[in-house]
Amino acid sequence: MTIRTKLIATLLLIALLPIAPIYFLVKGLLHKSQDIGFNQNVELALEHATEISRELYSTYKNETLDFTRQLAESEIVSKLILDKANDASKNLQALSFMKQCKVDVFDQSGDLVFSFSDAPDHSFPPLYQATLKSLRDKPEADFITIGDDPGHILVFAPIPQSNSRRGFVIVTRVIDEKFARGFQQVVTVNQMFKTLGFLEEEVARGFLLSFFAIYAPIAALSIGLGVYFSRKITTPLLLLVNGTKKVAEGNWDHRVAVTSNDEVGELVAAFNNMIATLKEKQDQVIALEKMAVWREIARVLAHEIKNPLTPIQLTVQQMKDKYSGNDEAYRKLLVECNEIVSDEIESLRTLVREFSEFARMPKLNLALGNLNELVEEVSKLYANRHLQIAIDLSLPEFNFDYEKMRRVLINLIENGIDSMKEKVGGLLQIQTKNENGFAALQVTDEGSGIPPELQSKIFEPYFSTKKTGMGLGLAIVKRIVDEHGGRISLNSEEGKGTTFFIHLPFVI
Repeated sequence: MTIRTKLIATLLLIALLPIAPIYFLVKGLLHKSQDIGFNQNVELALEHATEISRELYSTYKNETLDFTRQLAESEIVSKLILDKANDASKNLQALSFMKQCKVDVFDQSGDLVFSFSDAPDHSFPPLYQATLKSLRDKPEADFITIGDDPGHILVFAPIPQSNSRRGFVIVTRVIDEKFARGFQQVVTVNQMFKTLGFLEEEVARGFLLSFFAIYAPIAALSIGLGVYFSRKITTPLLLLVNGTKKVAEGNWDHRVAVTSNDEVGELVAAFNNMIATLKEKQDQVIALEKMAVWREIARVLAHEIKNPLTPIQLTVQQMKDKYSGNDEAYRKLLVECNEIVSDEIESLRTLVREFSEFARMPKLNLALGNLNELVEEVSKLYANRHLQIAIDLSLPEFNFDYEKMRRVLINLIENGIDSMKEKVGGLLQIQTKNENGFAALQVTDEGSGIPPELQSKIFEPYFSTKKTGMGLGLAIVKRIVDEHGGRISLNSEEGKGTTFFIHLPFVI
C-alpha cells in the first residue's frame, strides 16, 4: 500500500468515524427534548390554560352583551333619542358603565347622539368603523352583532320601537393587554404543540435528515481536501523515489523538480544538492583516477624515452667526428643528420621534462602573496602583445604557490596567443576580482574558440586542440588549481574566443 493510499484511507476514516457516535448522540438529545416537551403534563397544562382563557374571554363577551342590551332597552336611551334633551344626557352619564369601555348612541339616521369612554386607549379597532358603516347603510337592520379582535369586544344593539328602530347602541370594551397577549400566546402555543405532536416522528426524521444533509458535504469536502493534500504531499515523494531509482541506474544528471516551499520541498532540494555533490565527488574521483593513470604512463614514458636519448646523440656525434674520408657530400650529410638528430633529441628531452613534471607534481609551497602583483609581473613578459589587464585593488593577500600560479597564468596566456595566431589584432584580457571569499582570475582571448563537444575534454591529459604539444598544459593547470582548493571553468564560442575562470579560496 502506497503512502498516498494510506493517507487517503486515514483521512476517510477520520471523516467518517464520528458519524455513528454523533448520529446516536443527536438522536438521543432529540428524543430527550421531545420527551421533555411532548409529555402529558405539558399537554394538559396547555389545554387547561387554553380552556380557562376561552372561558374568561367568553365571560367578558357575555357581560358586554348583557350590558349593551340593557342599555339599548333602557328608558333613558329612548328619551335621549326622542328629544335629545340635556337632562337625558345627564341621566345617561349617571348610569354605572362597565370599566374600560366606550359607549356610543346613534339615532335612526346613524348620527351620533351621545358618546362616553372609560377606556384608556381611544384608538379602536377597524371593526368599529366597519360596523358603523354597515348600520348606516342598512338602517332597517334589526339584529345584534358581536365582533371582536384579541384586544377588543364590540357589541351592537338596536334601540327598540313599536314599528321601527329608533336608533342603535355600540359598546366597545377594551380587554386587558396582558390578558389579550397571554390568551393569544396560549392559543398559539397549544396549536403548535398539537401540530408538533402529530408530526413528532416527521420532525425527528427531518432533523436527522438535515443533520446528514449538513454533515455529508462537510465529510465530502474533508475527503476531497484530504485527497488534494495527500497528492500534494506524496507527489514530490514519488518523484523523489523515481529520482533515486534513476540515480541508482547511473543517471547522475537527473534532478527532481521542487514544487513547494515546505519541508517536502526542502527534502527534494536537499536530494538534488546531494546528487550534485555526489556527482561532483564522483567526477573528482574519476579525474583523480585518470590523472593517476596518466601520471604513471607519463613516468614510464619519461623513463623509457630519456634513457636512450644520450646514447643516440653520442653515436650520431661520434659518426660525424670519426669520419676521415674525403667525400664532402657524405661529410655534409653526416653534419645535417647530426643536427636533425640533435634537434629532435632536444624536442624529446623537452617532452620528457613535461612528462616528468606532470608525473611528479610536487606539493604546493604556500606563502602569503598578492595575485595582482603576479598578473602585473607576468604581463611584462608579453609587452609586445595586445595584452590588457584590469586588477581589483580590493583583492587581499592570501596564501598560494606563487611559482605554480605563475605557470598557470603563463600557460593560459600562451594558449590564448596560440588561439589568436590567425587573427590580426586579437586582444588578450586578464582580470582579477574579489568575489565572496574567492580570488577570481579571468583570462579572455579573441581566438578561434573551442567547439562545444570538446569543451568537456579540454582539461583531460593528452587532449589538445592544437597541432603541436602533448595536451598536458591545461591538465597541469587544472591540477594546480584543484590542489589550491579552487575551481576552473571556461566559456567559449567558436569564432569569438574563450574565457577561462579561476576561483581560488582565501583560506585553504
